[in-house]
Amino acid sequence: MLGVADQLLSSGTNFLTAFVASWALAPEQFATFVVSYAVVTVVLALGRAVIGEVLLAYLPTVSLADRPAIVRSSTGAALVLGIAGSVVCVAGGGIGHHTLSGLLWLAPWVPIALMQDARRFVFLSQGRPGHALAADGAWAAAQVVVLGALAFGGLGFSVAGLATSWGVGALTGLLVAAAIGGGSLRPCCPKAWARRTRSLSGWFVLTSVLGQCEIYAVLVLAGTLLAPTDAAGLRAVQLLVFQPTATVAAALLVLVTPLVAGAVSRRDVEAARHARRFATIASAGLAAAVLAVIPLRHTLLDLLFPQYTAYAALVVPIALQSALYVLGVPFHAQLRGFHRARTLFGLQVLGSAVLVGAATAGMGFGGVVVLAWGLAGAALVVDLVLLVTTPGPHRAGAGHRTAVGPTPEPALEVAR
Repeated sequence: MLGVADQLLSSGTNFLTAFVASWALAPEQFATFVVSYAVVTVVLALGRAVIGEVLLAYLPTVSLADRPAIVRSSTGAALVLGIAGSVVCVAGGGIGHHTLSGLLWLAPWVPIALMQDARRFVFLSQGRPGHALAADGAWAAAQVVVLGALAFGGLGFSVAGLATSWGVGALTGLLVAAAIGGGSLRPCCPKAWARRTRSLSGWFVLTSVLGQCEIYAVLVLAGTLLAPTDAAGLRAVQLLVFQPTATVAAALLVLVTPLVAGAVSRRDVEAARHARRFATIASAGLAAAVLAVIPLRHTLLDLLFPQYTAYAALVVPIALQSALYVLGVPFHAQLRGFHRARTLFGLQVLGSAVLVGAATAGMGFGGVVVLAWGLAGAALVVDLVLLVTTPGPHRAGAGHRTAVGPTPEPALEVAR
């Protein structure tokens, strides 16, 4: 529950930032902020693929003596990536286009946000979701305080003010994470992290990028090939059903992956079976909860999206897609825990091709409703492929198929 709460809070902070911007800024300023914020979000997602997602699969396999040095090295890598991200943001904000000018206000905070995110994943990798929740809670609280000061202090809202509130929140979360995590979280030598994890991080980055492209490809296709109202209705139903499901599924994946990775590292078949059983039961329960939305679809749409009640027919296929999506979490956790990063990327390529193809065919044959059913059918195909290709818990006795990197150096040498 702490892990799920942390994921909800982390996603909720992003939603709060965009919501306040939509409410407080004029349309032109809002466009500037959301476009700039989207660029920063992509930078952070790439950093998470290089650092956070790799930590989940790798840190549980490292000896206790070596972990502090690995943590410090990963934090150093986050700092370097953050500085590179800041340079990209400054370059983008300096080209003179008004919709990218907000990047200049967000750029200084990117390294801090990436370091905070890396430390959050350290806690999650170590089975300490309460610590991650505390750090993210500090971020949210500080951001709310700054927003309150802007609202009631007579300063008013602006792109600069919203960027500052986001950055101050990240800085507060980082300081709290450092305070409760101990001195082992001080950054050092990013080269050690890159050397040890390059065989995982490269594939994880490619998988993350392709996953993001898949989501936006469907949205772009719907927006360009369907009537604007149909595209808006599809997005409203996705926000009602799929988006909350994806958030909780991500939290479940974060919790299960370190369990599988640790079991495989110890060659503990029983622990791997326990992790798989836990993930299966949790994902089945979540899938059942998602399907419960179907009989309530008219009531929920009328309450939350009253202007899109005519699209209630989309709730059934989108709910089925969401349920099938979350049922794939145990397989994804197994692949990550077994360090099958290349297989994971291959499955992502296949899944993206099936999803975009089904969506395109659905739009061609019957508009938005058939598109939604195409998404559900694509999710079923992906789950069937995962069922066939994912290694079972009994394979944990063989350990990881390949080493993550070269032979680990002593902790002292890595820390240096």
